[in-house]
Amino acid sequence: MKKTAILTVLLATSFLTACSQVPTYERPGVDTPAAFAGQAQGASETPINADWWTNFGSSELNTLMDQALEQNNDLRAGLYRIEQARASLRVARSDLYPSISASAGANRNFSRGGNTANRADTSLSAGIDVGYELDLFGRVGANVQSSNASLRATQFDVDALHLIVMGDVANGYFTLVNLRERLAIADENLANAREVQRIVKARFDAGSVSQLDLSQQNAQVATREASRATLAAQMAQAQNALAVLVGQTPESISVQGQKLKGMNVPKIVAGQPSSLLERRPDIRASEAALVAANAYIGVARAAMFPSVTLGTGWSVAAASFSNPATTALQLAASVAAPLFQGGRIEAGIEQATARQKELAENYRKTVLVSFQEVEDAMVALKAAHIRETALSTALTEARKAYSLSRQQYEAGAIDFQSVLTTQDALLSAQDSYAQTKLEALSASISLYKALGGGWE
Repeated sequence: MKKTAILTVLLATSFLTACSQVPTYERPGVDTPAAFAGQAQGASETPINADWWTNFGSSELNTLMDQALEQNNDLRAGLYRIEQARASLRVARSDLYPSISASAGANRNFSRGGNTANRADTSLSAGIDVGYELDLFGRVGANVQSSNASLRATQFDVDALHLIVMGDVANGYFTLVNLRERLAIADENLANAREVQRIVKARFDAGSVSQLDLSQQNAQVATREASRATLAAQMAQAQNALAVLVGQTPESISVQGQKLKGMNVPKIVAGQPSSLLERRPDIRASEAALVAANAYIGVARAAMFPSVTLGTGWSVAAASFSNPATTALQLAASVAAPLFQGGRIEAGIEQATARQKELAENYRKTVLVSFQEVEDAMVALKAAHIRETALSTALTEARKAYSLSRQQYEAGAIDFQSVLTTQDALLSAQDSYAQTKLEALSASISLYKALGGGWE
């Protein structure tokens, strides 16, 4: 009766709310500006759609993005990390339920006597054991809470990885197309340089120009050939990198885009800085990791208190298949309390608390870096638009200068050095202007990523 009374009291206690040792969570304070410095005054909040890359107006990019989201190896690995975190959560939750185990056995003994007949004895047994730890001081609950937050952190990390991969695919595609455009410019300039080389060679053969003019133009042609080879190699490498991003082998990918002209540079409204705390998956992941560490303090604190375990067992045994079986029921309760651990428990609490403080600082830095990335992207986008306008004018004037210099040189009005100067200026202007479109597109991608993309 006494044992039964004790078990009844302990079972009733298990239904009471466990004493949680988890500190009350508070989001770390971060100074948040009222508005972004680079945002236009009066700009309203505009939601960013989940498939934000479609705003660039490239159907080929859309196809590549779909392939990457389905086949990218990093994203696939991320899904398995989520599965691991879910399994860890299930392991933690299993402590909330009783553990049940079953056993069975059979034994047959043979004996040989000197004056007696041989004898064989058979014994049979089976049993079921049930054990349950009462979570009186919240250890199990705190561990479940920590594991659940860790799962959310993993999910947010994978969301952030999605955003990185999307940005890499978009940047990789635009870079590849831009290199093709620059290679076409290099081919055009190489053809012009060879045409000038032909003219200079003809004039040299006629004795109207010196060997110096011919050697200078020969050097120009060789330099352009070398530059073209570099661009061709960069283009091949960019295509190889893009293939890996979309989960394909380099030889299997096919990209048709030749120019960035016609690609949209979206108008992106940054909104309020405070909204980044909810929109960016990396910030949410950092906070979820902080919540997990905060909950684990409760696990460490609960180690200071006793653990109470209830147990019951039922067994049946028989001397043989023909003999009647006997059954037994056992009830037990055990209490284990730490008396002296050499400072291990206190050190565990200090370690868990320090970890929580470390992650709080990491969270603050993640938020501050997110503000920086938005501001940097807006500055880069604005500068790209200014550069595009200025370099468009520079390209127009460089074309005029080169055309005039060739006409004047063929007429004998200027020396060949002036032609070389305008030749170099035209190539530089063409190449720089082609890259301004890439700069604007890349800045737009960076701004989308800094704002959290279309993640929800």
